[in-house]
Amino acid sequence: MKALMSTPADVTNADVVLSAQSVRKSFGRGDTAVTALDDITVNFEAGRFSAIMGPSGSGKSTFMHVLAGLDRVDSGTITMGGQEITGLNDKELTQLRRDRVGFIFQAFNLVPTLTAEQNIELPVSLARKKIDPEWKAEVVERLELGDRLRHRPHELSGGQQQRVAVARALLTRPDVIFADEPTGNLDSQAGAEVLALLHGATTRYGQTIILVTHDPVAASHADRVVLLKDGRAGGEVQQPSRESVVSALGELSDL
Repeated sequence: MKALMSTPADVTNADVVLSAQSVRKSFGRGDTAVTALDDITVNFEAGRFSAIMGPSGSGKSTFMHVLAGLDRVDSGTITMGGQEITGLNDKELTQLRRDRVGFIFQAFNLVPTLTAEQNIELPVSLARKKIDPEWKAEVVERLELGDRLRHRPHELSGGQQQRVAVARALLTRPDVIFADEPTGNLDSQAGAEVLALLHGATTRYGQTIILVTHDPVAASHADRVVLLKDGRAGGEVQQPSRESVVSALGELSDL
């Protein structure tokens, strides 16, 4: 495993779209305080599919939340697309998440009363922006949703619902897409298809994707796996396979 610690100079690299520098986050106060993130420094390059893994309680979900502007850090800085986001107010963070971040969740989070097409268009509509019809058509075609656009979520399979969620995340062309256990509710075949689509979004469109998962098979679809343990950066695996991820997690547990 390669050490994760980066020098501050790395942040100026034009290829870095998201950077966490010396990030700390705790919950509670005094004797009951729990340190969730303990001085983490990690850079995420543009156009790469990265996975975040670690044992239960390692801080991976908290790390995703602060990276995406869903929660605030106690100290340290997070920079997205050259802009430090740790000092933004609530309104600015809301706009950041709406305009520059995409989300894909385990539970799909589709609006049940809307059609697939309306769900795909929802973030753009909420931002009161114009939809690029050519880009929408390409996304719909690539995700093979053309004959499902008028269907509501309950009329779609789990895999189809997650493809709608992927299309929704891609439509705004965000700086970063965060995928939180996106295959957790899918069977192995549908899960593999969604992960292949996510990887294809990085290679075909240069989309930056960060996957949070506990599954070594899911992580093996990424270009890189960032390992956390006890709220600290524990190493990384480049061009992972299921076997190399399992081995790295085993080494991490032995530390």
